[in-house]
Amino acid sequence: MKQFKLKKEVLLLTMLFSTTAYAQEKADVTTLDTVYAVNERIYNAIVTEKTRDYSSFASTVGTKSPALVREIPQSISIITNQQIQDREVKTFDQLAAKTPGLRVLANDDGRSSVYARGYEYSEYNIDGLPAQMQSIVGTLPNLIAFDRVEIMRGPSGLFDSSGEMGGIVNFVRKRPTQDFQGSLGAGFGTAKRYNLDGDISGSLNTSGTLRGRLIAQTNGESPKPAKQNNHHETLYAALDWDLTPQTTVGLGYLYQQRELTPNNGLPAFIADNRLLSLPESAFIGADWNKFSMQSHDVFADLKHYFADDAHLNIGMRYSDRQADSNYIFAGTGINAANKVRATGLGTDIKQKSLAFDASYSRPFKLGNTKNDLVVGVDYNHFDYDYDQARVTNLGMVDYRQFNTISYVDIMKNARLGTSGYALTQTREELTEKGIYGKLVLRPIDQLSLIVGGRLGHYEIKAGDGLTQAKASKTNFTGYAGAVFDIVPNHSLYISYSSLYTPQSDTDAEGRILKARQGTQIEGGYKGSLFDDKLNMRLSVYRLRDVNAAAPIIPGDSRSSSVALGKRVMQGFEAEVSGNITDKWRIHAGYSYLDTSLVIPTKSDVAIFLMPRHSANLWTTYDITDKLTVGAGVNAMSKIKSSQDISAGGYTLFDAMVSYRFTPQLKVQLNVDNVFNRHAYIRVGSTNTFNIPSKDRSIYASVRYQF
Repeated sequence: MKQFKLKKEVLLLTMLFSTTAYAQEKADVTTLDTVYAVNERIYNAIVTEKTRDYSSFASTVGTKSPALVREIPQSISIITNQQIQDREVKTFDQLAAKTPGLRVLANDDGRSSVYARGYEYSEYNIDGLPAQMQSIVGTLPNLIAFDRVEIMRGPSGLFDSSGEMGGIVNFVRKRPTQDFQGSLGAGFGTAKRYNLDGDISGSLNTSGTLRGRLIAQTNGESPKPAKQNNHHETLYAALDWDLTPQTTVGLGYLYQQRELTPNNGLPAFIADNRLLSLPESAFIGADWNKFSMQSHDVFADLKHYFADDAHLNIGMRYSDRQADSNYIFAGTGINAANKVRATGLGTDIKQKSLAFDASYSRPFKLGNTKNDLVVGVDYNHFDYDYDQARVTNLGMVDYRQFNTISYVDIMKNARLGTSGYALTQTREELTEKGIYGKLVLRPIDQLSLIVGGRLGHYEIKAGDGLTQAKASKTNFTGYAGAVFDIVPNHSLYISYSSLYTPQSDTDAEGRILKARQGTQIEGGYKGSLFDDKLNMRLSVYRLRDVNAAAPIIPGDSRSSSVALGKRVMQGFEAEVSGNITDKWRIHAGYSYLDTSLVIPTKSDVAIFLMPRHSANLWTTYDITDKLTVGAGVNAMSKIKSSQDISAGGYTLFDAMVSYRFTPQLKVQLNVDNVFNRHAYIRVGSTNTFNIPSKDRSIYASVRYQF
C-alpha cells in the first residue's frame, strides 16, 4: 500500500513539474506516514539551520501558535537558512528579488521597496513583533541573524492591525543551541564585493539550562557606476535560560548599520520619455553622496508549556533607528544638450517603536476531534521624526559629469535658511492596543474551520511638530477560513481576511486621512509530498481596499496626501518549494497580477510598476556527497510608470557550484546574471528611479563549521 501511495505521489509531481526521470528512480522506495506528536514543541522542530531543506512543514507567521503550512488558509512561503546560503543573499531586498510573488522596486541594497500583490510591506516582524520597514530609512534587515524568513501574502488584521494589505514578513531569530557549534565565513567577488562573518553558540553552564549565541558580520561592494564602497554590519547576541523544564526566558540584541552611496538611477530624455541605452556607465550623483543608518533592536520573551499541551508566549521588541543622508541626483530629464538640473536631498530620520504581545494557546477535544484556541493581547507604539531638506537647482550639468559638482551640506543650509533651500518636518506618533482570539474547529478529521476576531483601538498624532492633528478609533476586524483534506496531505482552502490600518498622512487642510480598510478573499490548493519535504500551492485571490494615501503631487513625499478610492486587485499564484529527493532541492513560482480593476490615477504610483507576469526558479542538485550545482531564473513582464516611462520584460539567470572538502570546510562559487544581460528592473520618471540590472557578478566564498 505504501509503495502504491508513493508511486501516486511521484506521478502527481511528474505531471506538475515534469520530473519523469525522478519517478523511475524513487518508485520502489517505501516511506512512512508523517506523525506529529501532540505535545511536540513545534517551535524547536521547525528550526532550519541544521537541515538542508528548502521548505518547512510548519510556520509561525500569521498565527500565534505554530501550525502546519497546509492548515493555514493563506499563501505562505518559507525561505530556509539553506536557501539563503545557497543564493548568497545578504539583505531582505536581495532575497525578495528572487522570491516568487514578491516585487522589488530596486534601490541601494537595504533601501529598496518590497511589494506583494501590489502593496508595499511597511513593516516587518521579528518573532511576530512588528517595527517599521521603510526604504527611505534603509531599514530592510540583514539576514545573518535569522534562521528563516516566513512570508504570508494578504492582510492579517487579526494579529497585525498596523500591517499592509500585501501581508506580513516574519523573520525568525537564530536561537542559542545547547550543543557547542560555530562557523567562520569569508568571501570576495567582482565589484569589490566582500564578506566576513563569525557565529558561535552553545551552553554557558554544565547543565545546559543557560545558552548563548554571538554573530557578527561585515559585507559590502562597490556597485557600478558608483565608485564608493557600500557596506553593511550586523552584531547579534542572544541568551536563553530554562527556568524550569517547561519555562524558558530569552533575551536578544541586534545591531545593524549600513553606509551607502545613494544611486537614484538614470534620467530619461524629456522630449520623448526615451530611456538611455544600456549599458550606461554614468553615475548620476557625486562622489560625496552618502547615506548612513544605524538600528538597535532589543528582544525579550518567555515561553511556558503547560501539562495539558497549552503554552503561554510573551514577547517584547524595542527598536531604535537613526538615518541621515546627503546626496544629489537628476532633478529633470535630459534636454537636447544632454544636460539635467542637479537636485540635492538631505534627510535626518529617527524612528522608535515598542511592541508587546502575550498569547495563550491550547488544544482541546470535542468528541473525538482535536481543536485549538488562541487568545491574546498586544500593544504597539511608533514614533517617527523626519526632517527633509531639498535644493532644486544646483545648476545645469551634463548627466555624465555629476562629479564636477562641489560638496554642499544640504541639511545645514536648509536649517540656516539659505536661499534656494527648503526644509520640511514631519512628526508622527501612533499607539495601538487590542485583544484577539482565534478558534480552530475540526468537526471531522478532514475539515478545519477557523474563525477569529480582533478588537483594536488606535490613537494617532501627525503634523510638522508645530501643528499636530489627532485621530482615534476603536474597530473590529474579522477572519474566517476553511481547510478540507481531499486526500491525506492534499487540501483545498478558502479564507476571508480583513485589515483596518490607521494612517498618519494629512490632507491639504492638515487633517489626518481616514484609516485604510481592506479585505481579501483567497482560495486554492495546498499539498505536500515525501513526508512534507516538498510543498505545493495554487492560489487565487481578490483584494479590495479604500482610503489608501497618495501624495497630491506624484512622487513628492513633501506634498499633502489624498485618499484614493476603491481599489480592486486580483491574481493567481503557483509555488513549489522543498526537497524532491535528498539530493534535489527546488523553490519555484509564478505570479499573475491583474490591476485592470484599479481606476488609474497619477497619484497611485505603485500600481503602474507592478508586472502582470513574474516567475522565479532556484534549484540545486548534489552530484556527489561533496559536489553541488545550482541554477536559477528570475523573470518578469514589461512595466510602465505613472509618468509614462516604460521598459520591456527581462529574464536573468544565476548559477552556483559548491564543493565540500571535509564535513566542516566548504567552498562555493556564485554567478549572478550569468549572461550579463542588461535591462531596466525599475522605471520611474524622466529624472529618476530608472534602475538598470546589475552587471554579471562572480563571488567566491569559503565557510568552516566547527
